[in-house]
Amino acid sequence: MADVALLQCESYSLVELKKTISDGLALLAFPMHEIRGRTIALKPNLLSAVSPDTAVITHPVFFQAAAEIMLDHGARPILIESPAVSSLAAVMKASGYSQVVERLGIPVADTSIVAKITNPEAKRFKTFEIAQAFFDCEMIINLPKFKTHGLTYTTGAVKNFFGTVPGMRKSEMHLRFPDNIAFAESILDLYGAFLKGFDPPRKILHIMDAITCLEGDGPGTSGKPKKVNAVLAGTDGLAVDCIATKVSGLSEELSTLLTLGYLRGYGVTSEHDIRVLGKSIHAMQVKGFVPSAGQGMTGIIRLPFVKRILTDFFMSRPMIDDSKCTACCQCVKICPVQAMAKASNVGQPPRFEYSRCIRCF
Repeated sequence: MADVALLQCESYSLVELKKTISDGLALLAFPMHEIRGRTIALKPNLLSAVSPDTAVITHPVFFQAAAEIMLDHGARPILIESPAVSSLAAVMKASGYSQVVERLGIPVADTSIVAKITNPEAKRFKTFEIAQAFFDCEMIINLPKFKTHGLTYTTGAVKNFFGTVPGMRKSEMHLRFPDNIAFAESILDLYGAFLKGFDPPRKILHIMDAITCLEGDGPGTSGKPKKVNAVLAGTDGLAVDCIATKVSGLSEELSTLLTLGYLRGYGVTSEHDIRVLGKSIHAMQVKGFVPSAGQGMTGIIRLPFVKRILTDFFMSRPMIDDSKCTACCQCVKICPVQAMAKASNVGQPPRFEYSRCIRCF
């Protein structure tokens, strides 16, 4: 049985957030006295260089609240993250994180220094390279954002560990496992590595920002912010993701990370193994939460030529909004299958070759 604290929080007020998160930790009977003097990794979701208002990233005030709670209890927090798009410095500046870490004196890990972590029970990847800084920490606090995702249906606590894979190594995983089932299996391999690959094992706590979530075509700026007004906390990532999915009103059965994760033995095996503390799911559940249009078909159609035909004709595809594109070409750089190229005219948006696109979004 896993406990998940579910609390209501309607704003990104620092005072309100610190109280809400502290209340959640109290409901979990989390031993705060054990963190004194310990180095603790704080892992937010910093996907790209965007404003917090987009709901694409873990809100900086949410991060600040968690960090201040750790500092108040004598811990030594360190921010560890590797964005998928742009440098960490650029993302932190655009998102407001730079001011927070400077104000609080929190160090930021150099994620270019990596070490290997192994999951002997893995199905796709047995060994991963992650930031060395995780090995130097005694505890990990995962600070995910609840969002829709074109490939994995939702992204939350478990999927947030994908951000521990440095830089362009993420593209390699997308390239090797382009459909939703294979990709979900690789993410679960990574999650399992964090559970079983450290010696001694690291305690992991998940505190989810679900105050303003992302619906529609997430996980990036094509999605739309959606107020859910929730904060969730727990030590089982699958359990936290399950309850967040239910609060959003989305389908647990369509989440490959949940359905496949239940079979792994990495925590709960179903929603019936979860005890919700604080607010009830019924009291917090929202209506009209819109899923991504890009999810589902790639995992159903197994014959490669059939899948390609259906993908090209029936699935949503990434498109560039010419009015917003700055021609920075970061999308060209990170595309794992080189399905994008710079335009022939300088300053024009990149062009797509959809026959190559694997819809990793």
